[in-house]
Amino acid sequence: MRYIAAATTALLIALAPPAFADRGSKLPNTNPKPSAASEAPETQAAPITIPEQLIANLQRDFGLTRSQAAGITGNLAHESGNFRMLAEIDGGCYGYSQWCGPRKSRFRSYAARVGGQESFEANYGYLHYELKTEYGAMIQRIRATDDVSQVARIFMKTFLRPRASTANLERRVRFSKMYLAERFDGAGCYSHFQLEARNRPAACPENT
Repeated sequence: MRYIAAATTALLIALAPPAFADRGSKLPNTNPKPSAASEAPETQAAPITIPEQLIANLQRDFGLTRSQAAGITGNLAHESGNFRMLAEIDGGCYGYSQWCGPRKSRFRSYAARVGGQESFEANYGYLHYELKTEYGAMIQRIRATDDVSQVARIFMKTFLRPRASTANLERRVRFSKMYLAERFDGAGCYSHFQLEARNRPAACPENT
């Protein structure tokens, strides 16, 4: 069993994508020891929210249109309170996708080696792994439509599979359309990541 767990973790890391999409001047500074010039206000990267970065990465890594990527990301926003609440309220699920049970255990095992469970790297990395493996057929279905509402429905029913009482497809579609219109107000921050409280990422400075 120890060998199987180690092999699974190795596969997760091998399939994990780069942490950053090519966002040009909006790409956060990843130099651990920035120069004084790079710290100057006029050269600071503009704030990027988690959903902005997710949409960019999904487009890059899966060849999706913006509508398709927004339909997926809007679902994750519903699950995570606009990427501000990683722990389920009155439940045991966790992360952007609110992974539960064995999926949560596998996510946490992966996250322990890739940035920690609150990090974008771990959350997107594990999402990327699942979409590349078990849910590859679903991605093909999503590629067949550019209707953001239909994409949101496919992802909800196939990947997330919520209880009927908590599905709330309308709210998922609302988030998806909001992101498609480039409205990211109040979303968790990617480029200026910090925790407001345990399991609660702060909003971006310009999106509070």
